[in-house]
Amino acid sequence: MTFSGFCYGSFKWMASWIKMLYGNLARDLQEADIRIYPEAYASTVAFSVLVSTISGAAASFLLIFYLKLIPIFPYILLFILAPFIILGMGKVYPKSKASSRSQSFDAEVPYASAYTTVMATGGVSPYVSFQRLKDAPLMPNLSKMSKILDIDVRGLGLDPVSAIEISAASVPSKDFRELLLGYASTLRSGGDVTHYLIRRSEVLFKDRLTRVKVVSERAASFTEIYATFAILLALGLYSIFIVSLTLQDYLSTPLFTESVFIFFGYILLPMISILYLLIMDLSQPKYPSQDNRVYKIFLTSLPLMFFLAFGMFFPFIAAFNFLRSLPPFSILAMFVEFLARRVMNLETGFEPAIGLCLAMIIGTLPPAIMEIKISNEEKGIEFGVTNFMRDLVEVRKSGLSPEKCIRNLSKRNYGRLSKHLVVISRQLGWGFSFENIFATFDRRVKSWLAKINMFLLVDAIHVGGGTPETLETLAEFCEMNMSMEKEKRMQLRPLMIVPYVGAGILIVFSVIFLTYARSVLGIAGKALSFSYFANLILPPLIFHVYLMGLVAGKISSERVSAGFKHALYLSIFSLLTFFTVPFIGVSFMFG
Repeated sequence: MTFSGFCYGSFKWMASWIKMLYGNLARDLQEADIRIYPEAYASTVAFSVLVSTISGAAASFLLIFYLKLIPIFPYILLFILAPFIILGMGKVYPKSKASSRSQSFDAEVPYASAYTTVMATGGVSPYVSFQRLKDAPLMPNLSKMSKILDIDVRGLGLDPVSAIEISAASVPSKDFRELLLGYASTLRSGGDVTHYLIRRSEVLFKDRLTRVKVVSERAASFTEIYATFAILLALGLYSIFIVSLTLQDYLSTPLFTESVFIFFGYILLPMISILYLLIMDLSQPKYPSQDNRVYKIFLTSLPLMFFLAFGMFFPFIAAFNFLRSLPPFSILAMFVEFLARRVMNLETGFEPAIGLCLAMIIGTLPPAIMEIKISNEEKGIEFGVTNFMRDLVEVRKSGLSPEKCIRNLSKRNYGRLSKHLVVISRQLGWGFSFENIFATFDRRVKSWLAKINMFLLVDAIHVGGGTPETLETLAEFCEMNMSMEKEKRMQLRPLMIVPYVGAGILIVFSVIFLTYARSVLGIAGKALSFSYFANLILPPLIFHVYLMGLVAGKISSERVSAGFKHALYLSIFSLLTFFTVPFIGVSFMFG
């Protein structure tokens, strides 16, 4: 029995209420291409709501009665809101997936148009081009549409033009719908189909470039909002909290308590970063497939990060002091104390922040290294493919066959693409088919842009003979795409500075303000427990800075995986900042 089947069999009595609350659930699931019975989906949501209610009650009980966190209102509020949050996520999930599916379809449209255009210059009709896309894994949405189109023609007996017009009505992408209807209209009126496809493809690439600019402007606005909440709000509330606790003997009612700060530092601030990541993911254009190797490595190293956190961070928290007597956690805790006291010359209180920093640095190091390697490899291959396409066109104009052109060009240096061209050249010499050649390239290369361009080249040579005109069209599209990607990176890269600046301000300000507050209160004859404040304030700040690194990666590269290296850099920066604390303390030890 599947999970949804279990939920449907056990919680069907709640499904009707949730369906009534969600409205037209069947339509939302159909638009999102979620193939599940609406009642089964509603039952799954009902089960999730029930689980969140029970877990929220258990967590609230633990926080209130075991950890003695008072006041209890924030945690009771979290317990009350958890089921409603799950209920809202169940409503939003199909719509967000439908939006993501539409964006994915829009990402495929320019390349599908370029494919049909390249095939048309080789004498292949767009309908036959669509049929060749049925088994193309690089464009999954168009592959589904092509299979439906094939059923309409072969199964229902429709003519290809009528079938294309009918398919256009159900396509979620407006641009592709206009492309299909325009092609059908041009064909019926006897116009130049090839000229129409070329011009339409150019317009689609220009429209995508315009959308990239709009997305960059939108990302700038979102980043400003994020900076306001994640940096300025954190800075202000940290200041209020420090002042409130240092002057609590002189205030009748403290503005902040320890319990409220824990809720703010460990729950509210991380939720702001996570919400920003979700918003950026929904608003940024995405390609149909992505490389998940970095995420797999991160999941593999995550247990190591938790293990190190149990030995380097939790033993210095009052509720988990018992871990200091359990090996090997005791050994890790002693190492953190040695590093803080003897190496950094810090006083008591910095141990949990330093331990959390070390755990995140060591746990993030493997995925960060893999991300740097993959990023450099993808950029090098994409740049090499663009140069190779242009050189191929010029050599092809000399009269050599496409196979000989590729074999001659494989001797040139195209950076990271060269080793793949050598393999292609050998396979051509051994008589491999073009399908086998592309399959080998597809296995060895993970960049979707490089694979789609090579797919267009292989099919253009295989079907249309690789005429100079066809290759010229393909090279122009490849250059337009590379120009678009370069401009997108240039527009998004300056936004990456915001998380770095914010993280530096938060860490340095907190250390300076704590040291300054102790110095001022020392003049007034009041002793400030610096270790208590450092133990309470710095760890959630380190975790917040780590999430800001993930945000920086999402801004600059549109991938959360790119944020692992920025999270690593910011964690190292946080650790290095602690080395300067003794010097900061000397600067503010006046009076």
